[in-house]
Formats: sequence, C-alpha cells, structure tokens
Amino acid sequence: MSEYLRRGVSATKDEVHQAIGRLDKGLYPRSFCKVLPDYLGGDPEWCSLIHADGAGSKSALAYAYWKETGDLQVWRNLAVDAVVMNLDDLICVGCTGPFLLSSAIGRNARLIPGAVLEAIIGGTIDFIDQMHHYGIEVIHGGGETADLGDLVRTIVVDATMTARMRRSDVVSQERIQAGDVVVGLASFGQTVYESEYNGGMGSNGLTSARHDVFSHALAAAYPESYDPSMPAELVYKGRMGLLDRVESTTLNAGRLVLSPTRTYAPLLVPILRERAFDIHGMVHCSGGGQSKTLNFLGPQRVVKNNMFPVPPLFQMIAQCSGSSDEELYRVFNMGHRMEVYLSEDEAPSFIERAESMGIEARCIGYVEDAEAPEVLLTTASGNQVIFRK
Repeated sequence: MSEYLRRGVSATKDEVHQAIGRLDKGLYPRSFCKVLPDYLGGDPEWCSLIHADGAGSKSALAYAYWKETGDLQVWRNLAVDAVVMNLDDLICVGCTGPFLLSSAIGRNARLIPGAVLEAIIGGTIDFIDQMHHYGIEVIHGGGETADLGDLVRTIVVDATMTARMRRSDVVSQERIQAGDVVVGLASFGQTVYESEYNGGMGSNGLTSARHDVFSHALAAAYPESYDPSMPAELVYKGRMGLLDRVESTTLNAGRLVLSPTRTYAPLLVPILRERAFDIHGMVHCSGGGQSKTLNFLGPQRVVKNNMFPVPPLFQMIAQCSGSSDEELYRVFNMGHRMEVYLSEDEAPSFIERAESMGIEARCIGYVEDAEAPEVLLTTASGNQVIFRK
C-alpha cells in the first residue's frame, strides 16, 4: 500500500466512484462535469450545470504558514483555489458563464479568527473582480460560514458553482478521436494575469506534498494541522522548513506549495465564445493527476510522450518523498493541469494564443484507438507508466 493511501487519501477515489455508481451521468455521460436538463429555465435547447469543490487540505498548510508568518495573503490565495476548482471544471464542458458562486466555510472558531474570514472573503471578491476584467462574469451569491470546532480541526474552504448553457455549445469527450493531439497548458510559471511565479500545485495532492516535503517540527508546533490517527512515521517526514528558499524560484517552500490554483479562464472562455478552434475535449488534470483522462475516454489510448520538464515544485516533492514515477504522475499534475484535445493542424495556433498570455503550452501527446481506455505516459525522466481503469 502506498504512503498516500496509508494517510487515508486516495488519488483514484475508487470508493467514491463505487458509491456514486448508481447516479445518472447526465445528458453527456463522458463530459467532464455532469450536464443536466434545463430544470430552472425549462428550455429544451439549454442545459444546467452545478459543481462543488474546494481547496481541500491545502487549508491545513495555509494555517501553519499563517501561524508561522502572520501572512494573510495565503488565505486570499486559498479563496482563489476554491473558486478556480469549480470554474475551470465547468469551462471543461464549454461553459462560458455567467457563473453563480456560493461559498461554504467551516472553521474552528477557537483557532481561526475573523481576520482570516475577511481575507478569504476579500480574496474571493478580488478574484471575481479580476475575472470581470477579462470578460468572465462570476456572481457571488453568498454562502455559509459555520463554526464547527467539534468537527473541523482548522478550516475548510469550499464552494459551489452553477450555470446554464446551450446544449449545442457543450464540449463532451465523445468527440475525442484517433488522430487528435493533446495540448497541455502549463500549471507553473507566471501568466500575464498572475502577480508572481506560480509553482503549479493546484488543490490536489496536498496531503502527500505537505507531509513529504515539510519537517517534523510542524507536527510539534501545529498538531491541529494533521490527523492524529495517521501513522506517526508519515507525519511531516520531510526536510524542508516553510521559509526555506527553493532553488530556481523566487518563493520559499511554503509559498511555493501554497501557490493559488491557476485558472485558464482568461484564455479558454474567449476561445470558446469565438469558436476559434474545433475543440473535441478538455480535461482538468486535478484529482488523479495525469491519469484523470481515463475517466473520459472510450476504447482509446492517450499517448503522452512529450511531457513538460518537471518544474521546481514537483522536483522538490519527488526528492523529498522518494515516490515512484507512477505515483507522482497519478497524484500530481507534474507540470500541466489542463489538456485540450483538437486536430493536429489547429494545435500550433492554439499554442501561440496560450503563450501570448504567458501560459507555456505544448503538444504533450496524441490519441489512438485501443481495446479499452488507457494512458501510456513517458515521464520527463524517460520512464514509461501505463494507467488503466
């Protein structure tokens, strides 16, 4: 059993998928998000979307960093995580908004004061304003802030987002076909709409990252930041301090891991509105990392043979954890967190448009027919990994 599973976290979420197996998959079973009939508007040419996600256990590391430094910016970044994990998932089905947002915060009021709540809510509002500047309409509909000290060790930051769209505009992976290429959009670097270097973490794999990277001193200083039932030898077993500088970046280790989840909305929403490219599918490589694609394939193989070089954040995680390539690429995005499937002749123009916004992009692979869904991945170090259902 991997250390990841021993910590009580599953990258593949097999038990979750089994539990929801009886649920209807919506109008487009292979779409990235569930697409429902237009229950609110009653228009047969439209459909409805609703999605829930959050910052996950990233909040536990944000808590430790804030206690160590007093830096409230990490909470503002956490607000971005909760919004983007919903926004970019909905964009993967071709939705361009407007998007309605509801926030849900559960806190231990003894440990999380009002100043933290203000930073999270302020960070949400500022991110929404930034998206409006790029023509992306997100409307905050309020939400719930609950004091749950008996249940929540520090704080949980979640959100729900809903929208309507024309069925004719839905992007569903049924259109992915042999011969398509896969354009990966980098999760790291600095886009024209980001204020500093982004490590590329996103909001997945944080349980592994924080315990593998950071030293056991955090366990003694902030025992509320982890599950006390976890095997002791897996708790904060790394060698890095939160404020240690990371080579090749301008950030310390704490801020690098706590980089806000990058949104691709300023690039993708205008493209989708203009129908500038014939996009056959989009996959947000979040939970499940580079194996996420498996959930949306027919009898097809995605060959990922031109991956991004491993950025500094994931180099640090690999060195500290000693994890295999198979586990690293299943848990983490390892350099790109959005995949766009389209024809080979359209890829160069798409890449050029992405790079004009400071998003590094490349053709990371291609699609071919197969007997069953499969991802054949060549890691940056040249090893081959095969993901199957």
